[in-house]
Amino acid sequence: MSDSREVLLDAAWHLVVESFGFEPTTTEPGQRVGAKILEQLKAADIAARASMTTGAFYNRWPNREAFLADFLDYALSVERSPTFDAITAAYGQIEDLPLLEQIERLAVANFEAMAVNPSFAIQTHLWSLMRSRPDIKDRMMTMYRDFRDPMVPIYEAILAGLGRDLREPLTMPQLSNIMVGLAEGMTMQIVVGGESGATRDTYVMALQALLPVLTRASGDPRTIQEVVAEAAYPAT
Repeated sequence: MSDSREVLLDAAWHLVVESFGFEPTTTEPGQRVGAKILEQLKAADIAARASMTTGAFYNRWPNREAFLADFLDYALSVERSPTFDAITAAYGQIEDLPLLEQIERLAVANFEAMAVNPSFAIQTHLWSLMRSRPDIKDRMMTMYRDFRDPMVPIYEAILAGLGRDLREPLTMPQLSNIMVGLAEGMTMQIVVGGESGATRDTYVMALQALLPVLTRASGDPRTIQEVVAEAAYPAT
């Protein structure tokens, strides 16, 4: 990809980011028309944001469909998310802490990375369009795998450091799916806001409640179902 194409894609990305409210908008109050996703991304706006002409835009892509194909690859790249670095950096500082404190530190690092980065919100919005856009569906599934699979060795290292492993019948890819789903759901609540919006404390509490059920210390043979049954129906 040439530098000019990268600049134009980056300009389109920042127009989307602004329209979601993650960056100050360059439009006047009252002129915003909602999230600039796909059909609302105009060649003239993108070129202007990149300090180029509309002709320069069409020199790179023969039509909007060709541009959108490149933009989807750009927007749905796992590189747009800082989560890997945030979790890895946090884990390097907490290895000797008690379990609940380790979970809290990791949760806070992940939550704060999500709160300041628009990727989850934008990608989840695109996910909502995939029923009518097979091209989006294919890219979303690729992005999801690209995000989920590299997290597996990270979770393995974290659990090994905690002296814990998974309770049966959970697998590590399933744990990664659960963590990604929780992160995406919390992020959408952050974006929506309001009194029911997610907070850092609710995210921490959710992880602190989940991980002792989903994982176990050495010598604890109980399955997830047994732990849940004991909590729901304690022996009297």
